[in-house]
Amino acid sequence: MRRTDPITTEVIRHALETIAEEMGTALRRTALSVVVKDMRDYSCAVFDRTGRLLAAALDIPTLLASMSPALRACLDKWGEDIHPGDVFLSNHPYLGACQTNDLNLFVPVFDGEERLIGFTGAIAHHADWGGVVPGTAAATSRSAFYEGVMLPAVKLEVRGVPEPNVRDIITANTRHPKQNHGDLRAQVAAARSGARRFARLAERYGGDTLVTAIDDLIAYTAERTRAELAALPDGRYEAEGWLDDDGINPGARVRLAARVTIEGDRAHVDFSGCDPQMPGGMNIPTSTTRSVVHYAIKCLLPGDVPFNEGSMEPVTIHAPEGSAVNPVFPAAVGDRHLASQRLASVMTRALAPAAPHRASAEWFVGWPVLICESTSPKTGDGVVLLANVAGGAGATAAHDGADAVDVHMANCAIIPAEIIESSYRLRVERYELQADSGGAGRTRGGAGIRADYRNISDGPMPFLSEAEQSDPRHAPQGLDGGRPGTPASIVLIRADGTETPLPAKGQHVAAPGEVISLRAGGGAGFGDPAERPAEAVAADVRAGRITAGHASEHYNFAMTDAR
Repeated sequence: MRRTDPITTEVIRHALETIAEEMGTALRRTALSVVVKDMRDYSCAVFDRTGRLLAAALDIPTLLASMSPALRACLDKWGEDIHPGDVFLSNHPYLGACQTNDLNLFVPVFDGEERLIGFTGAIAHHADWGGVVPGTAAATSRSAFYEGVMLPAVKLEVRGVPEPNVRDIITANTRHPKQNHGDLRAQVAAARSGARRFARLAERYGGDTLVTAIDDLIAYTAERTRAELAALPDGRYEAEGWLDDDGINPGARVRLAARVTIEGDRAHVDFSGCDPQMPGGMNIPTSTTRSVVHYAIKCLLPGDVPFNEGSMEPVTIHAPEGSAVNPVFPAAVGDRHLASQRLASVMTRALAPAAPHRASAEWFVGWPVLICESTSPKTGDGVVLLANVAGGAGATAAHDGADAVDVHMANCAIIPAEIIESSYRLRVERYELQADSGGAGRTRGGAGIRADYRNISDGPMPFLSEAEQSDPRHAPQGLDGGRPGTPASIVLIRADGTETPLPAKGQHVAAPGEVISLRAGGGAGFGDPAERPAEAVAADVRAGRITAGHASEHYNFAMTDAR
């Protein structure tokens, strides 16, 4: 039984969503690092007083559902010792957070009678957070203690007064603390701006009305989610996928599997088929596993269903302790993003038979990334670059896959070449779609990006490369006769133009004048390529998405056939 009228509830819902979106804008505009302000690796959200997610700007899906567990860790620790002006900080991956680089920051919100009514939160990826390697996260890490300083739900500010000890710990343990402190200040500013808006909302409607409307909003979302689940055919839906390796042992591939049981208006997700936790840094902490499930359920829902805690109410999860999706401390988790993308692919494939109208061929999820330490040409300060290149989406029955998209659990922007060249000792020499990377089909898979970065510093530049789906066996697979997309690769181009393929994961060195080339894979095709209209093939050739040779081999088409 709803206690507030639907119109008031809907107005409050949109007000909360607007608060989250405005927080994101404030964070991006005031951040210091390229990763936050240009790559946009952040998310902002609003929570109730118990830590339930109320509204979020849909920025980075892998971050959104992990914020509630991190906030609840703060509530568990501080209990009643929460006051106006407090600022909480948490990045401990075994206390609700997802990796040490992703800093969760929360500000409590009080009504006019100084009653706690909720929290605003901003999470941002910090390019470096200490640890063994620049950039902190690495598939080769063997322990959480390799992955920088862990902050177990501490107060960054107490009643509005900064806590200098926390700042000193950050300064002493990160490579470029000026960058970290700049982004943290931006997070504080964003969360506080949202808190002011949230408090004004309580002032307008009254604290009691706001709290009951929030309860109604979450109940409504749960009701809509149950209705959508009930409309799906009951059954058990399964899928599996493979990581190229465990981060330590090349070729030691790792199985990720999901079994989704839909019964009536509820769903149960079982990850018992996943392999044991890995020795390297790609283990998926439970908060990220929860994010994957939340994302997959959201993909089943119509667009008008609010994104909040209610959509997880009819869903249960079983992730065996000690598995790759629920590791035991101190297993390393810093590179969990590579594995979570594959897990999201497995989840969406498992659910495809239940909702075939939403099915697509597989997407490229391998996320090639370059991490290197450099100096700013403008200031001379030390800086760490985190740059990724996007791949192709899988085709659907009705549409070609999208080109150059950061898929599933990610949504990062492409860093402009001008920003990279003005911020690091690198020159961007190529940024283009890779021809022939999308799988052939009646509808074609999306193309991936190739990005080439030349070292223009005076000395050798150590760098870390991270990519998945570099093994052709694990390339995106087509549907209904569609062809696979291409795998990823990392290539070092010598000064004389010689290309040397590099292991997809690991530390390497580029000498002055050498080029680091990141090459993302493409999405898979859907349907028999012979059924693709000739005019569509010709258009792809003219646009450079496929070559004439590819058109001849996969579509039996020559440009002379075009009319």
